[in-house]
Amino acid sequence: MMVGGLKPEMWYSVSVAAYTTKGDGTHSKVRVVQTPGIVPDAPSLSVRPGSEPSMVVRWGPPTGMSDSGPGAKGSEVQIQGFRLQFGLKNATLDTTVEFSARERMYTLTDVIPGLTYVVTLSAKSRSGYGDEAREELEMPEYPPRSYPQISEYINATCCSLQFSWLPPVPSERNGVITEYTIAYREAGGLNPLGIDPLGIDPLGIDPLGPPRQITLPAIESSYTILGLNHNTGYEVQMCAHTSVGPGPFSPPLLYRTLAFETGRAGLGPGTGLQRNDPIHSKHWSRVRSFPF
Repeated sequence: MMVGGLKPEMWYSVSVAAYTTKGDGTHSKVRVVQTPGIVPDAPSLSVRPGSEPSMVVRWGPPTGMSDSGPGAKGSEVQIQGFRLQFGLKNATLDTTVEFSARERMYTLTDVIPGLTYVVTLSAKSRSGYGDEAREELEMPEYPPRSYPQISEYINATCCSLQFSWLPPVPSERNGVITEYTIAYREAGGLNPLGIDPLGIDPLGIDPLGPPRQITLPAIESSYTILGLNHNTGYEVQMCAHTSVGPGPFSPPLLYRTLAFETGRAGLGPGTGLQRNDPIHSKHWSRVRSFPF
């Protein structure tokens, strides 16, 4: 049977006897048990996205409880602290943080945009932790904070540049990469050291005009720019996109196509020229950083 109406944290003795019409039999050995104390109800809990990328958790104290057990109202229970657990949805909540009874807010920074997280919070009394409040939050995506890394190796012919790249590092993607944009244009006026003496004029007019842009799906990791002029310098930049927009462009890389007498059209991808290769060093120039 279920014995109700007991007091919390109180010792009770229990024994059982069988009886017939002739009377009670011998009682069982007495069992002495203590009822558990009152544990808190679930606290109030609010989880919202913070400044990218973070998650702001706020909470309030649970409601009062009565002698009849968890969930009933009518008497107060002293809160001694809070316990927050945090992790990815459908995975183990592997992060646990404990707080004092006066704390009411915490910012989680170890989050990845685009993923769904679960946050649980419970309050602690003298008798232990009570019911958990639970919230789920799908972190919004942001534009990437960084740019793709173009490889140090490139294949150059008189009329094309072939290169490959790696996506931004995971901590700077701010979501799932959906596409890439390649921007390129002639550098113009290059001297033998690969320096453009003209640049943008004092009036802010760029004589080279805007760069050409090519958009590629996220599954691509290499590309060949065709139809270029021979023995000409080109600035190449890239940026990555998430579902909410593009990230920053990489610093311009300055490359030169080969002259007709030193290269031939249709040079295969297996001839990879390295930027520090002394044999072909005259076809290369150093990386130069400046905005379009």
